[in-house]
This record gives sequence, structure tokens and C-alpha cells, in this order.
Amino acid sequence: MSGIKQKIQNIIQLVPFPAVAMEVVRLVDNPKTSAAKLGEVISQDQALAAKVLKVANSPFYGFPKQISTINFAIVVLGFETLKEIVLSVSLASSLASKLDKDFDLEKFWRHSLLVGLMTKHLAKDLNYRVSGEAFIAGLLHDIGILVVAQYFKKEFQQIIQIGKRGEFSFEQIERRFLDNSTHYEIGSLLAEKWNFPDQLVEAIAFHHQPHLAPKNPLLPAIVYLAEYVCFKLGLENIEYADHDKSFAEDLPSVLEVLKLDESFLNDGFIETYRAKIQADVVKNQIFSGEM
Repeated sequence: MSGIKQKIQNIIQLVPFPAVAMEVVRLVDNPKTSAAKLGEVISQDQALAAKVLKVANSPFYGFPKQISTINFAIVVLGFETLKEIVLSVSLASSLASKLDKDFDLEKFWRHSLLVGLMTKHLAKDLNYRVSGEAFIAGLLHDIGILVVAQYFKKEFQQIIQIGKRGEFSFEQIERRFLDNSTHYEIGSLLAEKWNFPDQLVEAIAFHHQPHLAPKNPLLPAIVYLAEYVCFKLGLENIEYADHDKSFAEDLPSVLEVLKLDESFLNDGFIETYRAKIQADVVKNQIFSGEM
């Protein structure tokens, strides 16, 4: 195994899944869990508890009185929304500690959040069975970029600089500087190490080319479509992507997986999701500025 390949493997082993987030996910997935038990676990992390309360008190919910306890906030938000918030905030905190100041972390997480929300809406509208799972797949689709930006800083800067010229795809550049590895392969290795379900690991691994996914191409195809819709709406697109080129090449194959005609993606379809996302941004104002 080469030096970079070995370093990637070593890094993956060192990145922990946040303990509180893991416990919250475990509890939410247990139908016997009470709001009181969830509140007890979340209250162990004061910063996390404060963010949950901030969401519960946002204008989206419109409660006339201040919600001052975690237990009541959990009832207001619901267990699934709570899980999404906890995962987002916890992963942002755990993976952002060693990034250079010139990496726009807020923009990165806003992009990730918007793709996650868009994936959830599309999954519901396209009758995908688990919309919460779709949110996590969209949220974490680019998690490998954070690993590259943290642990391969020199290579990351070279990838960005060469990518801006538009001569090569980011996949080609990544494979050159990361010893034939890519951010989505690295992200899927991390998700695998965290014992995420197979369909989430695959969604991260194949979100650029969903039609190549061997088991469940539908979920990565929905993530791909979500990123496409965000791109068309001009929502927080990150520079670490050659969207025009990649969408032109892969979109027909993705639509085939989704059993959609290209005419389906007209301006009316795209604009339908603008209002949905604008409402979500208000609802999730916890994510603005302080990830």
C-alpha cells in the first residue's frame, strides 16, 4: 500500500463518531425511547442542548411562549428532526477542528445542509421509503472533502487551484494527488468505519455516478438530483465541484435510474423546491453562522 493510501486508512481509524450523536441515533431508532431519556442524553452536551433549544424557539414553530426545557423542545421538534439536528451539529464540530482558516466551513456546511434538505424533499416526492435516511445521505455526501482539507492540506490546495482552470474534472485531479483516491471514496470509508447502514455508505460513495452503485442506485441518484436542483437554484454551491461538466455528462444516466424524463426537470419543477428550501432555512436557523 502506498504512503497516501496508508495515511488515508490511518486517518479513517482516528476520526471518531461523536459519542452523544451516536447515543441519540441509537435512542431515536428504539421505539421504546422516551423524550425524557433523550433529554437526559442531550443535556450532557451543553452546546448541543443550546442549539436544540434555539431551533425549538425559531419563528418556524410559532410558539407564543419561550421553550426553556430540552424535553419540551424534543416534543416540539419530533424525534426524527432531532436526530437530523444532532447529527449535523455534532459532525460539524468533530470534523472542523483542524481546518485552515481559509477553508470556508460555514459555506461548506450550508451547502451540505441544503443538499440534505433537498434530498429529503425529493425522496418524499419520489416515494423513497425513508426520508430521514435521505436527509443524512444528502447532508454527508461530501464529508470526504473535510477529511482531505484537514489531513492533506497541500494536496487539497493543489486540487482547488488546478480545478479552477477547468481543464480536468475534480475526480481526475483528486486521483492524481491522492494516489487514485477521491473525496467520495474517502467519505464512504469513514461512513463504513462509523457503522453506517450500507445504503448510506453507498450513497456517499456513488453520489457523483449513482448508476454505478451495485446495490441501491436510487438513494445516490436522489442525492445527485438534489445537488443538481440546488445548483440550478444557485444555493450555496461550493467551488470544489465542476458542476456544469459533470451534470451534462451524468444527468441522463441518473434520470434513467429515477425513471424520469429530462423534460420533467423544467423551470417549474426547479422553482417548486425554492419555496420548500426557504421555509427549511428559517426552520433550521440553528445552522447559520455558528457551525
